[in-house]
Amino acid sequence: MKNLKVSSKLVLSFTIVIAFSIIIGVVGIVGMVSLNNSKTHLYESNLLAIEAMGDLRELFANERNALRTIVLHQNEPERVRSLVADFAENERRAEELFATYEKTIENPALETDFFTARDTWRSDYNQLKRDVIALINEGRFDEAYQTYITRGAPIIDPIASGLDNSSRLNNQWATESSDSAHSLYITLTIVMISALVIAVVVSVFLAFYISGIISKPLLILSAFMEKAGTSGDISLTSADQSTIAKMANAKDEIGQTIGHSATFVSHVIYIAEQLETIAQGDLTIDVKTLSDVDTMGKSLSQMVSNLNNMFGSIQLSTGQVSEGAKQVADGAQSLAQGATEQAASIEELSASIGEIASKTKENADIATKTSKLSDSIKDNALKGSRQMNEMISAVKDINDASQSISKIIKTIDDIAFQTNILALNAAVEAARAGQHGKGFAVVAEEVRNLASKSAEAAKDTGDMIQNSMEKAEFGTQIAGETAASLKEIVDGISDTSQMISGIATASEEQSLGISQINTGIDQVAQVVQQNSATAEQSAAASEEMSSQSTILEELISQFKLKESSTAYNALPSSPKGHYIPAVEHADSGVSGLNDGDFGKY
Repeated sequence: MKNLKVSSKLVLSFTIVIAFSIIIGVVGIVGMVSLNNSKTHLYESNLLAIEAMGDLRELFANERNALRTIVLHQNEPERVRSLVADFAENERRAEELFATYEKTIENPALETDFFTARDTWRSDYNQLKRDVIALINEGRFDEAYQTYITRGAPIIDPIASGLDNSSRLNNQWATESSDSAHSLYITLTIVMISALVIAVVVSVFLAFYISGIISKPLLILSAFMEKAGTSGDISLTSADQSTIAKMANAKDEIGQTIGHSATFVSHVIYIAEQLETIAQGDLTIDVKTLSDVDTMGKSLSQMVSNLNNMFGSIQLSTGQVSEGAKQVADGAQSLAQGATEQAASIEELSASIGEIASKTKENADIATKTSKLSDSIKDNALKGSRQMNEMISAVKDINDASQSISKIIKTIDDIAFQTNILALNAAVEAARAGQHGKGFAVVAEEVRNLASKSAEAAKDTGDMIQNSMEKAEFGTQIAGETAASLKEIVDGISDTSQMISGIATASEEQSLGISQINTGIDQVAQVVQQNSATAEQSAAASEEMSSQSTILEELISQFKLKESSTAYNALPSSPKGHYIPAVEHADSGVSGLNDGDFGKY
């Protein structure tokens, strides 16, 4: 039975239980039918016969009592007539009872006494009753009674004894039927109880036996699945392996399930071992798959291949990143140092431009004062032409003013010379600044041109003042030429005033340009300082990235990869100087700004 399928075991078990149920049902039905037949037989063959026989005996006794009563109460005509009238009814009733009893007779040979009594009743007894009733009707009561006594004795005794014998036989047969029914009841009860006990015992045995066959392997499998599902432990003891191997030999579905489960668990253990090998860092394993639809095996094999490719790529990229990080760090360090030097140079240039701006402002103030002084000289010359009498004094004032103008012109010449020197220095610094200094070089060239013009104007002014002095000296000697000299002086002073106004205007423009240059230099200094700080941060980040790359290389080196990693071999090998152009490009970005970029800062 162990090798039967579970469905066959269950069908066989339920078939046995159903068979016992059918047996119990059939026995019960047969017993109930037998009991019903016994009951019917007892009623129809015994109880009805006893009842009919009892009624006949009672009727027979009542008729004999009636005859006695009629004789005893002959003086009561109404009662006599009533009793006489009952005899006809009793005769009809006796025939009905005889017919009823005859229906219950099964063996006529055993009922001879009944038939004798019946025949005697129908013939002799009825005739006796008719004769007695006739005598009674004639009023011969004593004769009627005497006839009943003398003729009735040989007639009544066979009837009474026949009825008594039949009644006794029916009572005996009723008792026997009752005893037989009771015996049948006892037998059926014992049979049904025995069958029920056997059915219960067999059912309980089959229940425990079948449940044991089904549940015992499933309990072991369930316990293993619970352990694997809750703790992840898929190991099997030798006892469990022996039990599973024994149960797997069964040919039912449970045995097949256990066998297939054991095969699946073996595959899972193999996958777990391969995963443990991978967890230890060995990616050189070759995963064997059971078939093309082995999802776990194919996924694990794909994972090993992907990990080999990924870690190979990471290992190669890490080396390149580490080398590039070192190069970036070196370039950033050089950039930071250059930016620091540029910042120092810009600060010196800013200080020089500040001095130039200060001198240029002084030059503009002096030019303004000179313009005002020229206007005053012009007014005095006009007054001299109108006041000839004061010519000597005016010429002296002119002479003194000419001396002052000569000093001023010398100061202007010195300022122009210093401005030219500063412009040269600014041009040199602009050349050192490279692309960022082009705009500044243009401004410095304009300042230099303005200084040259200022020097030329100062020289011309000096020549004119010298001429005025010479003419003033001649004016003291040649009074007649005073008007003409004063006119020439007025004209010269007018020209001088215009030239000094031009110098003042140029000085103002020069001061504004130098102020703009100073602002630009400050902005350039800020940019250079920001570049210096950024370069230092880049250098620190590159150092940190190089350190992390080294750590990453150490981590990757813990994994043992296959030599034939496709991703690793597929990556192109980069030269060690691969990242150098990027560093040079970053460095050249500082000096690669054009004139338009200067306005951004």
